Amino acid sequence: MMMKIFTTQLMGKFKLIQDNHEMVIEDISRLFAQTINGGGTVYFNGEHELQGAALEAVYGSEKLPSCSILHDPSDLTEKDCVILFSRFNDDQNAADRASVYKETGAAVVGVSATRKDALPALEENVHFHINTGLTSGLVPNDDGERVGYPSLLTCLYVYHALYLTTREILEEHGYEF
Repeated sequence: MMMKIFTTQLMGKFKLIQDNHEMVIEDISRLFAQTINGGGTVYFNGEHELQGAALEAVYGSEKLPSCSILHDPSDLTEKDCVILFSRFNDDQNAADRASVYKETGAAVVGVSATRKDALPALEENVHFHINTGLTSGLVPNDDGERVGYPSLLTCLYVYHALYLTTREILEEHGYEF
């Protein structure tokens, strides 16, 4: 039963991301395409377990051209962009890093969950933000606790939505994969 609830709730999160951020995903994908065509690099960075989303983006079987893991912010230029994955929008460490990235002139994208009544620190320090909507576990257990918190899965969904949209834009402009 828990598996069925988890799957249903997870699909609901994916649908909310699609419905609420379709235009932002398209805007970010245009930014990625401009970065790639303009000789820049799309850098990926993830907080904690969300490094997995950055690793998928750079080393997975479906990756964009001109992408890399961000190790040193001093590598950034105004031709680059960075996408930063974090669990929550109020993560001050992620917000501080985004601010440092932004100071280089690079475009900065944040992906995180926005908690009610929390300061939108990350969102305030990026050019674009996608809210994963994942603020707690998806499945209530017998003690009333919510378990099953798939933050990496929601970030991977966002990455693949960006990948597919960016690829479509690049192909429309004659880029060959």
